[in-house]
Amino acid sequence: MTEPVAPATPSLPALNGRSVRNLRHVRTVRLLRRNVAVLAAAFGALLVGAVAVPAYAQATAPPVYVAPVLQQFAASESLPSPVVERTDSYSVTVPPKLQWPVGAGTPISDGFGPRVSPCSGCSSLHEGVDFDPGYGATVHAIAAGVVVETNSPGYAALGVHVAIEHVIDGQTIVSAYGHMQTGSMHLKVGDIVLVGQPLGLVGSTGASTGAHLHFEIRQGGTTPVDPIAWMRAHLG
Repeated sequence: MTEPVAPATPSLPALNGRSVRNLRHVRTVRLLRRNVAVLAAAFGALLVGAVAVPAYAQATAPPVYVAPVLQQFAASESLPSPVVERTDSYSVTVPPKLQWPVGAGTPISDGFGPRVSPCSGCSSLHEGVDFDPGYGATVHAIAAGVVVETNSPGYAALGVHVAIEHVIDGQTIVSAYGHMQTGSMHLKVGDIVLVGQPLGLVGSTGASTGAHLHFEIRQGGTTPVDPIAWMRAHLG
């Protein structure tokens, strides 16, 4: 009995070295093409996802607001008072609130009150005092105030004079300065003056027997009082 014969398997010709290299090159190219296709598909998916996500979802969330904690400071009663050191070599002089119209030691030629009229037109009830500092001496405001009366031409008993209203110790006071030189007093009603401000020069205008300063203090603005007693009581 004859045994079956297996079909013949065709044999491939042997590959030379060049053929092997070409086959490897083909496999490498196919692998690269497959990887590029995969990468392209992944990149496309990323682009689609980026477009699909809303813009506000891509923004960074704002930081959570935390209210600041207010700092508190309580001053201790035991803290020492601040010490101010003076390193400069000068001092500040604060003007007084009240001063004499002329030097404190100036002679007084006539006092306040009833008297024998010394001249025609002179009063027999002297409503002020007469200082005798000398012709041309400077007359000063006794305190800060406002001018309420003037007579620069001097056609009055007080001649060239000025009256100033002050508020001293809560009371309205008017000080008056008379018989000053013509042309030496330039104030007008409504002017503001400071304590110690020059007002004019001692003269002999108006009803006068010689160069002197007639000085008055009118309490409440109208009632004459003894200027020397009033000044001493307020100057201390």
